[in-house]
Amino acid sequence: MTENNPINQAAQSIKRGLRQISDHFHSADYLFPLMLFVINFILVFPLFLPNLSDINPWDEAAYINSGRMLLDNGRLPSFAGNPLVNLFYALTYLPFKNSPFWMVHSCSLGRVLLFSLLWLSAYLIAKQLRGHARPFIMLGFLFVTPLAIDTLRFPSDPLFTSLAAISLSHLLHFYRAREVKQLWLASLFMGLAALARNDGLVLFLILFVFCMILSLRTKRWWPSLIATTVPFLTLVGGYVLIYGALTGSFKLGTQGRTYGNFESGQQIIYSGTGELSPVIESRLEARRIFGTPEENQYSVFKAIRRNPQVFMQRVAAVTRALPQTLLHAYGIRFAILFFLLALRGIIELLRRREFLLLAILCLWPASLLSGFVITIFRTGHLQFYFYIVFALAAIGLTAVLSNLENSTERSLWTLTLLGFTLYGCMANKLAVSYGTMLFLVGLWTIWIVQLCHIRLSPAFPLFILLCTGIIIRGNYPSPKIRTLGIEPQEQAVVYMRENLESMPSIAAGSPGIVEAAKKRCIVLTSTDIPKNRSPEEFLKWMIGQGIKAIYVDHTLYNSNPALWDMIQPQTGKRLERVFTADKGSFQILIVQQGS
Repeated sequence: MTENNPINQAAQSIKRGLRQISDHFHSADYLFPLMLFVINFILVFPLFLPNLSDINPWDEAAYINSGRMLLDNGRLPSFAGNPLVNLFYALTYLPFKNSPFWMVHSCSLGRVLLFSLLWLSAYLIAKQLRGHARPFIMLGFLFVTPLAIDTLRFPSDPLFTSLAAISLSHLLHFYRAREVKQLWLASLFMGLAALARNDGLVLFLILFVFCMILSLRTKRWWPSLIATTVPFLTLVGGYVLIYGALTGSFKLGTQGRTYGNFESGQQIIYSGTGELSPVIESRLEARRIFGTPEENQYSVFKAIRRNPQVFMQRVAAVTRALPQTLLHAYGIRFAILFFLLALRGIIELLRRREFLLLAILCLWPASLLSGFVITIFRTGHLQFYFYIVFALAAIGLTAVLSNLENSTERSLWTLTLLGFTLYGCMANKLAVSYGTMLFLVGLWTIWIVQLCHIRLSPAFPLFILLCTGIIIRGNYPSPKIRTLGIEPQEQAVVYMRENLESMPSIAAGSPGIVEAAKKRCIVLTSTDIPKNRSPEEFLKWMIGQGIKAIYVDHTLYNSNPALWDMIQPQTGKRLERVFTADKGSFQILIVQQGS
């Protein structure tokens, strides 16, 4: 009777269900990655509570404001304007649209979602490579590095990176199982990645090539061709058609954006005068050397043909700077270790004769080669494909731990790590020495424990290395209690909202604070702003442009002193100071319209 009791039967069913869920989580390596994510989320949580001063006043603020403009005014960006990022921030703006500090709250929610998306995409890649390395190894790398939070100030970077990684995870699934539905999903996420950053156009070509290679091996290329192309073309082509139907322009806009980046790339060899921001001065210098965008019809290659000698100087300079940029992109304490382990992962895949998988992982980041054309390698660009580096490094670390008792493996790693430790000391790169020496100590600790035949969990070596990585990483951000409306930038926003309602446009050195007040920013730091004028002449120019107010902060007087030299003498005369904070570091000036 007891066994047939409905309550007992229900209890047994619940127990069996919970046991199955628990077994599923353990067998699929879900639990430990989830724990790593939660712990990491808690440790970096203060970064999800920014004040207005913590928001990048250029890219991050501009994207957040574009989301607001999309929701409030229905303003669609061109394809080159990364429309998916605009949509993303339109959604994060929606719950806070009536708050005076909407930009801060939208940024907070956006950072939480982007951080989580980076972790999810890394897990999906690791899951597809679980035959080569346990997923929590790759996620352990993400845990001990600040990479996932470094990218958040440039929102298009983590969104593109995550979507491209998810696309790759479905390609790797197709590589293992040859299920055509995986190609549909790979193409879908690549289309979303292209809408997040234009780099997705180039990456789609790489995806297409590998999809076709894998499909030809199964002799089912026709369904694969449809699955690979239709979702991507529907998303990208569909957006271009919608944008064109609403605006009358069907241009992607990528050519103009690429040309602007090419001009900015001049700063690799041109230090400027210091009168204006390095980006503006480099663009002006590029126009002097290569001609104007109009003269070159916005073609980078036409510009290069005008002065190939200077372009080759730029290529040589960016090539010399690339190793240092890589060190900073992956953390100077970790980069050497990651790339050594990634090299060991490549050797392991070669040993296993998994040439096609190796080709996919090594050629997937090929779109980065475009950096040699525009001669720009921002650290964020090199972090686009962190999951490739971490995946190869995870395979490499698994191989090292499996062969640590081999004297050749152990000796090679000991000598290599000691060599880099010595190099770091001699080159005054002590962070490199710190990282390589601690990792060597970790490896030797694992080997000594194995030598003593101490019975410990198989996860013990990974635990030792995880602790080593946490020590190498260093400090985490201190806890904070965010109070809004106290810092000067937030006070300036409140003042503009409450006292300058009749002024929809305000000039500034950077757009972030003005846009946080829901005003249109007239950016004074652009290539068409006149310089070398007297304060009186510059004031007349501003009045002619309809400028009625100026927001002043360090992006004006520090980054562009030539502009400030034309503005500051009129303060107290034709420019009335109506707001000041932090001993004049932040000001709002009203332009007096009288003669």
